[in-house]
Amino acid sequence: MAALIVTGVLAAVSALMAALGKQQISKATPPKPEQTMDSVKTDVAEIKEKTQR
Repeated sequence: MAALIVTGVLAAVSALMAALGKQQISKATPPKPEQTMDSVKTDVAEIKEKTQR
């Protein structure tokens, strides 16, 4: 009987932790590749500059 109670408590704690983790993941923003974005902007500016000459 004690094993069933312990299993039930552990299952409830696991479900709570999973729900909280899912909530945190959904709030997180996707990471932006900042260095790549800056590099692409620099490349585009340089290409525009060279084509205007």
